[in-house]
Amino acid sequence: MLRRTSVVLFCAALVVSAAVVTLSATADAKLKPGAGKTKVVLCHKGRVTIRVGLPAVKAHLRHGDTLGRCGGQAAAPHTARLAVVKNVVNDNGGTKAPGDFTVTINGVTATGGNTFAGSAVAVVRTITTFGAYSVTELSVSGYALKSASGCSGTIASGQDVVCVLTNDDVPATITVVKNVINDHGGTKGPGDFTITLGGVTTTAGNTFAGSAAGVTKTLTSVGAYGVSEAAVAGYALQSASADCVGVIALGQSRTCVLTNNDV
Repeated sequence: MLRRTSVVLFCAALVVSAAVVTLSATADAKLKPGAGKTKVVLCHKGRVTIRVGLPAVKAHLRHGDTLGRCGGQAAAPHTARLAVVKNVVNDNGGTKAPGDFTVTINGVTATGGNTFAGSAVAVVRTITTFGAYSVTELSVSGYALKSASGCSGTIASGQDVVCVLTNDDVPATITVVKNVINDHGGTKGPGDFTITLGGVTTTAGNTFAGSAAGVTKTLTSVGAYGVSEAAVAGYALQSASADCVGVIALGQSRTCVLTNNDV
């Protein structure tokens, strides 16, 4: 159970941006859902571990609840706490997790080390020097930083600061250009050819009409792919560029050029 002295420290100059926070824990009562999309873990009245929506956090802290699970270690006098929450959005075929990101607290001294693996339930560090701080991370291929909340500023003794870093996987794209040569009396155009992108999924359908200007597809999965077309009477595939088949990863772009000639 947190010591009574921790209540005074937590009530002084709180800075809460957004978080899902947890401290080192012992067994607690089952976490109860709170209102709001982002949840924060609190010790309620020193007895029950709960999760509440972000908008309600400040009110709970003013009433004596404390950050983290019940049973966590109280902050030492003349220190601050900085909690770093790492969120990862995988909606374009990515598979990385928060622990795949390396996070560093800069500008102040943190007990337990300033560099650590990310965690969706937060890594909480006790801060023993104060002033300007920032939280940064090493880049991970195929991911971009989508947002950073509470991850830079000034921290003072007695404050609880919550930094939330959110990364999103960068979609891959494939552009298919359709060329048609009519030098033997043919009259078909690129739009008369039906093209299919196989092996991966896209945001707007995998089958589409050809275009000399190119049709660009944004992928929601990555890996091995191939571009094919339905046969059109009187035409033969003359060439297909190297990128009409292969393997594509997050953030990459490929251009496939299919050229048909009338027979």
